[in-house]
Amino acid sequence: MIKIKLINKIVNLNDWVKWLNDKEVTKYSEQRLKRHTHVSQKKFLNKKIKAKDSKIFQIFFNSNFVGVVELGNIDKFHNTCEVMYFIGNKKYWGKGVAASAINLALKYAFKKLKVYKVFAGTYKKNVASQKVLTKNKFKLVGKMKNHLRVLKSSKKIRDDKLIYEKLK
Repeated sequence: MIKIKLINKIVNLNDWVKWLNDKEVTKYSEQRLKRHTHVSQKKFLNKKIKAKDSKIFQIFFNSNFVGVVELGNIDKFHNTCEVMYFIGNKKYWGKGVAASAINLALKYAFKKLKVYKVFAGTYKKNVASQKVLTKNKFKLVGKMKNHLRVLKSSKKIRDDKLIYEKLK
């Protein structure tokens, strides 16, 4: 059974920090660009907990913490927000965990936050993330050509950023 739990206080960061420092887990995330520690992650989480424009959740498969989903860039004027996510525990990749967690986050966004639109961005090469979004009936609405750098060491190797949205 998949559940998401809103984070409103500091949680055990051991797995989270390990995942953020795993190059395979963060391959399509800007998190890959820096080294993460318990101190940096605690600071990040405290900032997110206090933020008015963000709700961050742990993803659980049964009772195992397997990933994170965030509803960020919450805009109360426009009634929109962005969904961002990752499954850090690779044992649960390809098992529908992310799609189910996104579905739960969407219910929260539409019912509790009362947004009318949720959007997401992904690297064109991140096919798994695109599948998660399309399973949740997100529509591809835009492509930003060569928008994202793939390698920190090269400005020439780039990928398109795909923009998806889902209306209430």
